[in-house]
Amino acid sequence: MQPEALLLEENVLSLSWKTIQAAPALAFLAFCPTPALASDKSNDCVIDVQEGDVVARGKDVVVEPGQHVNDAVAIDGNVIVRRGAHAKSAVAVNGSVTIESGAKVTGSAISFGGKVNVASDAKVDGSRLVLGDGIKLKGENGTDFSLNLSIGGENLGQLLAAKLAGAARHCRIVGPTDAGTP
Repeated sequence: MQPEALLLEENVLSLSWKTIQAAPALAFLAFCPTPALASDKSNDCVIDVQEGDVVARGKDVVVEPGQHVNDAVAIDGNVIVRRGAHAKSAVAVNGSVTIESGAKVTGSAISFGGKVNVASDAKVDGSRLVLGDGIKLKGENGTDFSLNLSIGGENLGQLLAAKLAGAARHCRIVGPTDAGTP
């Protein structure tokens, strides 16, 4: 596979965070040369924010103690789930996900271009996926999977994370407030 085959076509990427699960996301990113996660009729990149989601671009998303959110998503920022907070999923594009002591994520914790840090007494019921310095997956049953591949001397995980992050920067965020946060 040539590195050029991994380049994203302009205006092709959109996101539907509700459908991203760690294993399908890994397979999707590994085998699709031009990722397109969803698209509206104008072929725009669109992030569809639903009620209960928190989405930000260029800053951190912090789920505070006592707060319950569906999807916590940061583009060019980090997602931090504090003690006593709950999130259905936590996704950082070009950032890291941190699940602090006493916090809970009932779905997956995913980082494209950063790390997933989970305190020893924090809970992540779903999978953990890191795409950046290699491809790392920790399944719901605790099984670890790690893959380091390079194409033309470039780490495949870093290459894919950079392409995804670059494309996500140009997405329109639409939803209940059209500002990306509930």
